[in-house]
Amino acid sequence: MSPVFQLGFLLLFAVAVQCGELANDYNPMTEALDNHLQAALPVCIICKKVVRTVLEKVRNSISKDNIESALDGICSKLGLKSICRRFIKKYKLKLIDAISAGKGSVSVCKSLKLC
Repeated sequence: MSPVFQLGFLLLFAVAVQCGELANDYNPMTEALDNHLQAALPVCIICKKVVRTVLEKVRNSISKDNIESALDGICSKLGLKSICRRFIKKYKLKLIDAISAGKGSVSVCKSLKLC
């Protein structure tokens, strides 16, 4: 699949999610789209988005417990739930340690060798 097509597909999906056209409940079409996008969406982008969202949520109270709590509820807010859940499941402990060390999104994701 060409990169231009992948980017167009990703942008179209992002607009649909932002407009609320895709239901939050299980939808086989959404699940299939998530699975397809997982191959097209670089892990670096997912990582930076997750870390930025966590940092916004915990703000001045950066503790491992607060970071873990934010990570546990983040996938429902970001869309692409199945991709997000797999990412969190795989990197959760490493993300908690890196974010609690006071690193920003780019530094966290580079330290995990995801970017």
